[in-house]
Amino acid sequence: MHQGTLPILRFKLLLQIMTIPKFLASPRAAIMAVFAAFGAIVGTFSGSVPQMMAGANLTNTSYGLAITLMTATTVASMAISGSLAARFSHRTLLLILLPLAWVIYTGMLVAQSSLFFFIAAALAGGVLGSIDVIMNAEGGAIEVDLKRPVYTAFHGSVSLSVACFAIVSSILSTEIGTWASMAAAGIIVIIAMVMVQKYLPARVLPVKKSVVGGVRHFTKPLILIGIAAGLVIACEICALFWSSKLLADTAPQLAAISGIGAAFFGLCNASVRFFGDRLRARFGEINLMISTMSVAIIGFAGLGLSTGFAANVFFFALTGFGLSLLCPCLFAMSSRETPQNRAAGLSISMLVAGVPRIIAPSAFGVMAQNYSTSAAFGACAFVLVVAIIVIFTLSRQTVSIQITQ
Repeated sequence: MHQGTLPILRFKLLLQIMTIPKFLASPRAAIMAVFAAFGAIVGTFSGSVPQMMAGANLTNTSYGLAITLMTATTVASMAISGSLAARFSHRTLLLILLPLAWVIYTGMLVAQSSLFFFIAAALAGGVLGSIDVIMNAEGGAIEVDLKRPVYTAFHGSVSLSVACFAIVSSILSTEIGTWASMAAAGIIVIIAMVMVQKYLPARVLPVKKSVVGGVRHFTKPLILIGIAAGLVIACEICALFWSSKLLADTAPQLAAISGIGAAFFGLCNASVRFFGDRLRARFGEINLMISTMSVAIIGFAGLGLSTGFAANVFFFALTGFGLSLLCPCLFAMSSRETPQNRAAGLSISMLVAGVPRIIAPSAFGVMAQNYSTSAAFGACAFVLVVAIIVIFTLSRQTVSIQITQ
């Protein structure tokens, strides 16, 4: 037997040995676990930022440039993920991409030079971008299969996982090292892979070439969805990737719990998202987004004005509430625009969303370096005002909003 086949056989044996409770034996539970693994990786990253920056000798500006590079590769990866989904099942792609993401993010967190960090950041963005599209596309397909709203609960799983691992990683990274944080996240990644292998079907979609790459599918609704999503995600990136830095700067003596900002952001995100499907069904996605975005604007404005540790934690929680339902609603709407290949619709919207997403980290880093991190957060409030205007414009367009479509 070739020695290279041993790791594969061992993993297959692990899949057979591990058992999952019967109530979790479903495609819905499997994709929920994938969202949780995604959140574990992002949460671990966001909670370890001060230690990671120190290890890789990064300033606010260089860190912002690295996140910009990571965002650019994320967008590029999202743009081609629809084509990948036309050739491989969501199940196959997730089984390949999940462990790869964990390995690359581990490299980022233990990087001892800025060059290695930049290389790992570029690779990390590409892998996580594909996971983002594929898991959201599968989530949209499962919602349609069930003929009832379940989509925001998937995003609730991400938020809860981000919250838990943000605070865990800030403690582990401070007390032990950043490698320990990623070791903890690896447990969730393995569980997700087991559930995908066992319970997620190898879904085959009838894909037409014109749907995957046709310019005619850059419809006005998809473009508006992409612009709104880009502005919202830009603010989410800033909240997650700079929250621990702001809190560590505000109270250096509390650096070990600087991940509490991202934790409260994630917890409040999750608390709304797990009930978000009921709200979508009752109020409609457009009305819901406009209302919750107003709360997020207040939260970012508060971060721009506050100088206290506890107050900043409160405002991070407020931004978590306000941003909670925006991306799930936008992703669900985008997925339903191209039912022949839902990943293609998401890819198109995410390609449009790429411009504000790519610009935001560098702009935030420069503003934080030249003024202050709190001032950079305050600027996010103005970004969301623009997003509200885009949502108002979207509300006048003919968009597929029937969940059972």
